[in-house]
Amino acid sequence: MKREAENNKLDSPNKKQNTWNPEKNTILVITKAKDNRLVYFTKQLAEWLIFTPRFGKKNPFIVYVDSHLEHSKRFGLEELIKLNPVWESHLKFWTPKLCYKQPNLFHLIITLGGDGTILFSSTIFQTEVPPIMPFHLGSLGFLAPFLFTTYKEELDNLFAGRLKSTTRMRLSCTVYRYRQDPYCLMRARRGSQSNTIWTRSIPNNNLSATDNEDTNRWELMETTWMRKAFEKASKRNPGTIDLLDEKVMCYTTVPSQTFHVLNELVVDRGPSSSISMLELFADERHLTTVQADGLCIATATGSTAYSLSASGSLTHPDMQCTLVTPVCPHTLSFRPMLLPSAITIRIVVPFGSRNTAYCSFDGRNRTELKQGDHVRIVASPYPVKTYCACDSSNDWFSSVQTCLQWNMRQRQKSFVVVEDDEVKSMTEEDRKKSDSLFACLRPRNNGNTPQNEDNNNSHEIRTMPEEEGLEEVFDLVAWTDEELQREATVNETFTMNYENKSKI
Repeated sequence: MKREAENNKLDSPNKKQNTWNPEKNTILVITKAKDNRLVYFTKQLAEWLIFTPRFGKKNPFIVYVDSHLEHSKRFGLEELIKLNPVWESHLKFWTPKLCYKQPNLFHLIITLGGDGTILFSSTIFQTEVPPIMPFHLGSLGFLAPFLFTTYKEELDNLFAGRLKSTTRMRLSCTVYRYRQDPYCLMRARRGSQSNTIWTRSIPNNNLSATDNEDTNRWELMETTWMRKAFEKASKRNPGTIDLLDEKVMCYTTVPSQTFHVLNELVVDRGPSSSISMLELFADERHLTTVQADGLCIATATGSTAYSLSASGSLTHPDMQCTLVTPVCPHTLSFRPMLLPSAITIRIVVPFGSRNTAYCSFDGRNRTELKQGDHVRIVASPYPVKTYCACDSSNDWFSSVQTCLQWNMRQRQKSFVVVEDDEVKSMTEEDRKKSDSLFACLRPRNNGNTPQNEDNNNSHEIRTMPEEEGLEEVFDLVAWTDEELQREATVNETFTMNYENKSKI
């Protein structure tokens, strides 16, 4: 009984049902860009949410849709307001900057798209993320188990508290820039411990005393790999040995940017034709020198994305772990690893590297890492909660079997041949079905799964209005990098000011 209670306690976060609070009345709808069909679906969904009585209210929800739809002829806001003035007060428009500044304004996110739309939701919410209800209207939909054909029933189940949820781990990735500190250089010239590397962040007057203590603390790291790199360089140019020693003895970093990723962080060689050379640390212990096209650090959710393409392992989303997967390593013995989420991972570009490296965060915010820069990866305090069609395990295995067609092959035939009337009477089609029985979950109708059948017929949910006279352009376009740019945080502002002062 005690063991059963403990198991129920461990399983409760991702298996309990979620009761909806009637006071939560603000819903954010994020729609996949460059698909005019989804503009009508967004309008249809917003209408149903606003005008379906619920919780004793005639108009229970305030719905935020993409601001690109404010002047869309297909969405037709002006005509809607003329028909019913309630649209003006209950329909609002969101921008990425609004999501950055007021993440607690929204109580639910409904995504109409595929996995990329869910990743985009994670990108624009870099702190707390509202729970996500994903509807599959994209190309793959691995993370979106709900069909839009049944959106009314699914949302009724959500508001009635009959849906379970999965809490997906994110990674907090902080980029640190190498800086020369005169005080540290002076200390290095006086002498320091051998085979060590000193790191100290530059003091920030805008932070509190406690934060400054954490920011300014000295971290001792192993540097055998750094020593070897500089020794090789000194053999080619013996006159630089003293200067190189000073760089090794004093390694000062300044935090630059922090990103919370749902899938993965990828550090690669960028436009260079040479393989990248990176140093990999786990809890300040040097693990290995990475000589490869790149390195992928993924969550369990991201195990079916880039990490899987690089021969990483499939990992259940409930597992709190970090996947370390090399991308085309130069040594065959460098295999993927699964590490506990409590471990702090650092990826350093050594001074001896021939070229710089580039890192991207869920495929966005591509940043150059120069020699001496590094990235620190820890488990994010802001996970992402997504609702399940059944539960986390059933949804995940169904996605693996249908979307990835996992282990799908023809079943090996038996050596035993039974000659009876029943076997003789079987048609060729029946024999094919019998051969594939239990070999895998083979989709129906020559590979068209029920999910795909429903999705292909999703345009029949409501008759689309005539589009005569409308321009063949996308009403809902993707947000540009400038529009997605966050306002600089205190640390980022200080770093930019420090860089400017260093140039003077």
